[in-house]
Amino acid sequence: MKTMQWSDAARTPREVAAAVESSGEVRLERRGDGVSFVLMREDRARQAQQGMETTARLLRNLLHHGGEELVTEALVDVFPWVNFLPEKDCIAFVREFMWTLEACSDLDVWTPFGRMIHEWQQTAAIHADPALAQELSRAVDSDLGPVPVPMTSEEAGAEEE
Repeated sequence: MKTMQWSDAARTPREVAAAVESSGEVRLERRGDGVSFVLMREDRARQAQQGMETTARLLRNLLHHGGEELVTEALVDVFPWVNFLPEKDCIAFVREFMWTLEACSDLDVWTPFGRMIHEWQQTAAIHADPALAQELSRAVDSDLGPVPVPMTSEEAGAEEE
């Protein structure tokens, strides 16, 4: 994927458009802490969506016809860290993976899918460290005090400054 600067979109929009036209997509990098943007042709985005929908349907049918065990084996191949999950968590991961994949595909909103993968990977990391798993599994002996009211992202950002 070709990478250009965010400012190129304003200074040389024809060059950016030509790059998108020739390669299908361009990453527009922003200065500072800003997350980069990806500019792509509509047909390419539609094809990506179709691919995700097809994958979701294929996995759903594999689960239906081949059973949970087949899907679990496939997911272990893709995500080796699943081996660290206890069996009940592995089953829960497979079910949540399938449900989230299908829901995200229907909505064309993929943030929850990425978040779900990240959360299960972190859970596996805890199980991979026996000392940490034991520490986090122990009963809490005392009241840990009041819980502060959650802050908005703007409040949290202002507090960091």
